[in-house]
Amino acid sequence: MIEKKIFRNQVREHLISKMRSGELTDGQLVSLAALARELDVSVTPIREALTQLEQSHVVIGVPNRGFMIPKPSAQEAKNVYELIAALEALSIQNSKVSDALLKKLKTKAMQFSNAKEGLARINADMDFHKALVATYDNPIAIQTIEDLKTRVFFYEKRFMDLTDHQQSVTDHDNIIAALENGNRNQAADIVQKNWLQILTHINL
Repeated sequence: MIEKKIFRNQVREHLISKMRSGELTDGQLVSLAALARELDVSVTPIREALTQLEQSHVVIGVPNRGFMIPKPSAQEAKNVYELIAALEALSIQNSKVSDALLKKLKTKAMQFSNAKEGLARINADMDFHKALVATYDNPIAIQTIEDLKTRVFFYEKRFMDLTDHQQSVTDHDNIIAALENGNRNQAADIVQKNWLQILTHINL
């Protein structure tokens, strides 16, 4: 069980890395042989890890072809973003806010504000939100959030390719301000609205 979890994490992080670089796109087949070579393991644990990721809807099985990054759909977007918004809000309400965390959030928010193209904006935004929930002492929730965010990467790409992201910049600043003022409930409300705004922009 532990070994499968380790491989699942390795495969997920490897897929995220390929997504973040633009090397892997939705609708593309995931090569088990290539992953096995890149991670220096046999194909069997790679297949087992991808089967687990299929349960989280990060990939889908394709008969006689292996696995694929599924294409986005409007209903899935609604389902996944609602879950992420709720779980991240819960995380913030139960997180420890320190000066170090606030400093890190400000750095990540600035990186997002200064990003000039879609992939850079996605990566900066994901890093901001990852830092936001990092102190929530609930590994199950954190793992679930990470799995869900792996799936929404391509929805985010459609959103981040748009030109106007001032609302997200403002949301990040307001989240930080609320946390500085000790108002975690307000920060949680802003986070929920920040995640759900994408549903009005995605054109599938």
